[in-house]
Amino acid sequence: MHPEFQYLQTKIENLEENPSDFEELALEIFRFQASSNKVYKQFLKYIKKNPKDVSHLTEIPFLPISFFKNKEIKTLDWVPESIFQSSGTTGQIRSRHFIWKLGFYHSTALRIFEKQFGPISKYQIIGLLPTYLENPNSSLISMLLAFGKSSGMGTKFCGLDFAAFEAILESARKGKRKILIFSVTYALLQLSNQNGFNLSDCLVIETGGMKGMGEEKTKSELAEIIRNRLKIKQLYSEYGMTELISQSYSNSIEYQNSALLKVLVRDLNDPFYVSEAGRGAANIISLSNFPTCSFIATDDLCQVSESGYFQISGRLEGADLRGCNLLFA
Repeated sequence: MHPEFQYLQTKIENLEENPSDFEELALEIFRFQASSNKVYKQFLKYIKKNPKDVSHLTEIPFLPISFFKNKEIKTLDWVPESIFQSSGTTGQIRSRHFIWKLGFYHSTALRIFEKQFGPISKYQIIGLLPTYLENPNSSLISMLLAFGKSSGMGTKFCGLDFAAFEAILESARKGKRKILIFSVTYALLQLSNQNGFNLSDCLVIETGGMKGMGEEKTKSELAEIIRNRLKIKQLYSEYGMTELISQSYSNSIEYQNSALLKVLVRDLNDPFYVSEAGRGAANIISLSNFPTCSFIATDDLCQVSESGYFQISGRLEGADLRGCNLLFA
């Protein structure tokens, strides 16, 4: 293990107890990646940004997320334990995220989940995830398999075979644990068109994603339809993507910046003008991405409040459809 990685991993784990140190650690990781990440170093050189001139989060240059499609994004040199790939339609170039230690990704995701929802051991997990099952390199599938292993119950997966889903659901109801369902939005919407499904006893987490289904509705409208038709009492959203180690959860249309993840706002006309609040495109700081790149300029549109909550309101025009975080304005 690189000693720098061990040091940063320890700092990140301590940060969860001292979130006020976020900016200091983010700047430390920036300086480390500016000198030790070949792609990021070249990017900074290309845009003529001297790392010594950066003293605030909004001054950090963010690497365009498209670089994950055709570059090997790594800080220092190491052999990945896994490579996550984004979902995509036929012919699309998919993003790749080289994963330093799979256990680090799993433990980070589990800590974030348990901080909001309690011990994973109290859940039986079901993944209603059509198309994701066709992607053996999906970060979401990897996360849910790890959650199932940690729970001691495993994870049951199914696609749009709702008879199979009903059988899995009824089997889970015979147990003593609460049922946790992870699903893409369009699968829940299709499920809501079926008769007789009642998920009032389940914790449901939708990961976004309409996969070009053409539903011209806002996220809140879709959530209301799904909640009412399926009688869901606990409906949450997850914000995550292939290129991120960290996730964020919300029980409304707003997510909250956390000890490990912070969303800043990029001006739509000037990509190097970044602010901590307002409307624009989402620049994400994911401290857990220290082995790759912690500063990513995404194609998501966002609104960030002064209090640290953020909304994802759509995609930049011309951006590829993404399975995990395609939301409708």
